[in-house]
Amino acid sequence: MDSFPAAFALYAYGVAFVGFAVFGLQLLMGTKQSPRARLLAFCMMWGAAWCALSAGFVLEPHPLLWMLAHAADALHYVLFLLFLAACVVDPEGRQPLSRLLRSPSWLLRLLVVLVTPCAIGYVVLSWLVPTGKSAFIWFMASGLGLSLLGAVMTEQFYRNTPQQWRWGIKPMTLGLAFTLIFDLYFFSESLMFREQDTTLWAARGLLHALAIPLFAASSARIREWSIRLNVSREAVFHTSALVISGGALLLIALAGYYVRYFGGEWGRALQTVVLAAGALGLLASIASGSVRAWLRVFINKHFFSLRYDYRAEWLKLADTLYSASSVDALREASIRVMADLVESPGGILWLRSEQGHYAPAARLNVPMLDAREPADSPLVRLLLDRMWVINVEEHRSRPGVYGDLRLPEWVAQIPDAWLMCPLGSKDMPLGFVVLGRPRALLDLNWEVRDLLKTAGRQVAGVLNQTQAMEGLIEAKKFEAFSKMSAFVVHDLKNLIAQLSLLLRNAKKHHDNPEFQQDMLDTIEHAVGRMNSMLLQLRSGTQPIEQAAPVALTPLLERLHRARARSACALELDAEGGLFIRAHEDRIERVVGHLVQNALDATPQNGKVSIRARRDGDGVVVEVEDSGCGMTEEFVRERLFKPFQSTKANGMGIGAYESFRYIQDLGGRIEVDSEPGRGSLFRLVFPQQTAGLAVA
Repeated sequence: MDSFPAAFALYAYGVAFVGFAVFGLQLLMGTKQSPRARLLAFCMMWGAAWCALSAGFVLEPHPLLWMLAHAADALHYVLFLLFLAACVVDPEGRQPLSRLLRSPSWLLRLLVVLVTPCAIGYVVLSWLVPTGKSAFIWFMASGLGLSLLGAVMTEQFYRNTPQQWRWGIKPMTLGLAFTLIFDLYFFSESLMFREQDTTLWAARGLLHALAIPLFAASSARIREWSIRLNVSREAVFHTSALVISGGALLLIALAGYYVRYFGGEWGRALQTVVLAAGALGLLASIASGSVRAWLRVFINKHFFSLRYDYRAEWLKLADTLYSASSVDALREASIRVMADLVESPGGILWLRSEQGHYAPAARLNVPMLDAREPADSPLVRLLLDRMWVINVEEHRSRPGVYGDLRLPEWVAQIPDAWLMCPLGSKDMPLGFVVLGRPRALLDLNWEVRDLLKTAGRQVAGVLNQTQAMEGLIEAKKFEAFSKMSAFVVHDLKNLIAQLSLLLRNAKKHHDNPEFQQDMLDTIEHAVGRMNSMLLQLRSGTQPIEQAAPVALTPLLERLHRARARSACALELDAEGGLFIRAHEDRIERVVGHLVQNALDATPQNGKVSIRARRDGDGVVVEVEDSGCGMTEEFVRERLFKPFQSTKANGMGIGAYESFRYIQDLGGRIEVDSEPGRGSLFRLVFPQQTAGLAVA
């Protein structure tokens, strides 16, 4: 053996050893294996032993290693033949291995009769090859016999496999045919020339290893073999793309070498052009979405029993939907997740509008469409009532498949319209998606349709949840506006009561200059209050201006003057120089509300008192009346709740607003009341509120 075949043989058998060992270990570690799967695993392991011993013989040409290598090769052959016979005898793979080997089948008995002498002769005669030509001839004849038996069993294997499983065993049959044809040629050529071709022997192990990916493809397709290849589709996709790219680069390099060798004076320049053009074409193919889609469809169709990796698809769907940052982005993402399932470049999302019909709500890589589809149309009933996925091209070629359905006119306005997929279910008919023609030809079978319908339910759930959230946010806005409107109406009621009192007193005191000035001040203040409320109504519930120091004593004096002419007596006792940090109009509204309530609850012979004083570093304002009072249960359970009032025409808003505002300032309201003896409301402004106001 010269240096080139020796070096090549070492690497070839080394690579083959790795391939056989990895596949064999994967089969051995599989769960719930059938007897045939274990038999195939043992066959792969003995194939690894044959390659390892052959590589060892290359390093150390010893007769013992030569014989052991052929013994492992013979056992590898025998196990493969038993595996094929087991597949023929027991197609469903249910019999235990021990019972299968004792089977009375004529095929197994004939196989044992024929294989035994060939295998023994192949092993024993390999030891006697150096002794003479006759031993070599019988040695090669034994190998040829094993190859012929393998070819016959491969034909029986394919012929006796049920029709519905032939799609799964086709890759393995091709791999077996490839290796057996090579072995037949190798042994026949050696018999013919009575000499073993060292180059063919060096390549034999690697050529056998080339069939392993085909065996793996079949083991992944046939579920009954209980063989599971835990290889992700993305890994197969990237590996295949890498292998194809490598092959393309090799072809480009060979073409460049050929052009340079035969191109004469222009050879070098033409080689540069060929290499650059080939590299550009390869890069364009890699960047092409259609090429990637075709490769992905090809891999899923020919290497996996199921088209989709459902775990990966579901994670991708969830990531795409929940990463959308807005409603428009979510609708576009909904189209994308549906389109990616069938390698479509885009489509149009149709959702139900408030008017009851369906209209385009988003689009992806297609022109916008101005159309409407009635909710009771045959198309919508077929999509959302019966949950059908409609193939537009199939409808055009075979209209009877979808009954008497007539596609709407707007379908013709969508370029390359292909699929109509429902979103939702019968109980939640949200809408549908119209998808464009895919980048690569796709077989629209039951698996694809079921996945599209399931993904449509998930997309509809997310979209429906988003619509519900939008409705909730809108309801919250209306709630806030209604609450603010209630406050404004309450304040207007108080202003109307104040102006009504002023109007009644004007008939008695219209000649009094002091009353006239007081009336002008009151009207001016009421107009200012109403303008402030209108501004507040336009801007929101929170005050526009920031809290500022408020002189409390002048404010209380103004309130006293405005309500001093009421039916009952109103007294004011306030220390001078009292300041708090608040909003002047709102704190006046709070205290004015308490004073007005006290006046309303007090008879004409009663008395209402307003007191204000310092309490440490804080300020306390008290409003006390001798009116009807309140029960302890009312104070505890209802006083500061909205829309709760003891007055016949009361709205129950003032106390709630006062309580919330004092809390926002960091203070508190204390109430001491007893039925028949009056009430005492105490506003306590904390130290920091009063202290900051003075500063």
